[in-house]
Amino acid sequence: MEIKLPGQDAEDIIDQLLGGGEDQSLMQTLTKEKALVRIRLENRRGHYVTIVDFGNSEDAKQLGIKDMARELKKRLAAGGTIRDSWIEIQGDHRQKVKKLLIEMGFKEENILIDEGVTET
Repeated sequence: MEIKLPGQDAEDIIDQLLGGGEDQSLMQTLTKEKALVRIRLENRRGHYVTIVDFGNSEDAKQLGIKDMARELKKRLAAGGTIRDSWIEIQGDHRQKVKKLLIEMGFKEENILIDEGVTET
């Protein structure tokens, strides 16, 4: 007997059956409050890229970096990608990203913005 539910993966189904969704949400909230986020700007062959760095990859996984990247790209109307424990967004969006992260539940004092531009 096989159960198929459209639009859900195995982790979602297990979380619903075991009631783990609330624990995950609580853990994500706690991680957001203690996370140290660094935002910097890189110049890559004449194009700016905003880097949102979450430190280690374990914190990034607990924060749901994929959903966060999707939301940032949508709200900033910009392209981007995920690398290990950071999000890359096309263009200079440092101040906007900080504002959006605060709206998402991160503490303002834990978000650091590098004012310089790194040449790569």
